[in-house]
Parts: sequence; C-alpha cells; structure tokens
Amino acid sequence: MNRMIKKIIAIIIFGMMLISANQSALACQVDDFYLTKEGALASSSPEGLNEAIRLEEEGNKEKLGDLVKSGAVLQLAANIKVQVEERSFEFKMLKVKSPDMREPYWVKDSSLKQINCN
Repeated sequence: MNRMIKKIIAIIIFGMMLISANQSALACQVDDFYLTKEGALASSSPEGLNEAIRLEEEGNKEKLGDLVKSGAVLQLAANIKVQVEERSFEFKMLKVKSPDMREPYWVKDSSLKQINCN
C-alpha cells in the first residue's frame, strides 16, 4: 500500500511539472508573430511585390511611387506586429496580417524581425 501511495504522488508531481512546463512554453510561442522593418515593401500578391522590389533595385522611384499611391504596394512602418498566415518557399515570401491591415499582404522574409521572449 505504501508503494502505491508513492507512485500516485510521483505521478501527480510529474503531471504538475508537465502542466507547468507547457504553460511557460505557451507564453513564449511567437513563431508566427514578427515585427516589421521600416520602409520594407508589401503587396497583395507575390508578383506585385517582385515587381516593386525590381523597381526599387533599378532605382525607378517614379514607378514605385505610382504603385504606392495606387495602393498596390505599401511601405511598412517599423515594429508593427504581424502574424504569418502563409509561407511561400518558392518566392521566399510570407503572407502576413495585422489588425492595422484590411487584407493580408506579402512581404519578403527579410522585411520582418523575429519576436524574442527573452
């Protein structure tokens, strides 16, 4: 009988430790949340973003400005918390959404900073 009580106590303690570890892991689960980098480009489609990046690399500020004015491309503000909805390994882009955005936008993965729990 004494052995049985020790086993039950050990199981209860193990269960409590498991629950405690799980709660601390949940509090730091930010794999899908990032912060934006200021001035990074975003677009509603991967193709639109590739076009905007090409124009930026070519130094064609006039056409890029037209895309921004029309709303086809956005320049992101700094430190906006966004959630990743989809990943495109082909284009090396992420589809992100935030409460400030009416619709999700595609960004290059280098346009985001990872959130650390430390």
